Amino acid sequence: MKNAEEEEFSEDRKKRERLKEPEGLPKGEECPHYPCHFKGQVCVFCYCPKYPCEDSQLGKWILSSRGDVIWTCIACRLIHKHRIAEYLRGHPNATIDELKRIDAE
Repeated sequence: MKNAEEEEFSEDRKKRERLKEPEGLPKGEECPHYPCHFKGQVCVFCYCPKYPCEDSQLGKWILSSRGDVIWTCIACRLIHKHRIAEYLRGHPNATIDELKRIDAE
């Protein structure tokens, strides 16, 4: 007989299987972390391929609860905007400055 933890894991796995995208990640509002930045965000990039961008307009270095210095971009919306996400998919080597220019257009 399975214990409660095994049952939960099994259910989590089943839910994840039902919600798969090509990359194997849950879709938008079905993701348990949605919205990680803002409601209505585009979730093409679950993680930022430019992390850490070190652009002070998009984030900042902070001291984590474990005492490590980490880059936080919790207030950044750039990668999660439809126009920017689509551009970045077609131009994966685009710089942050390039993405910011496109966003400003």
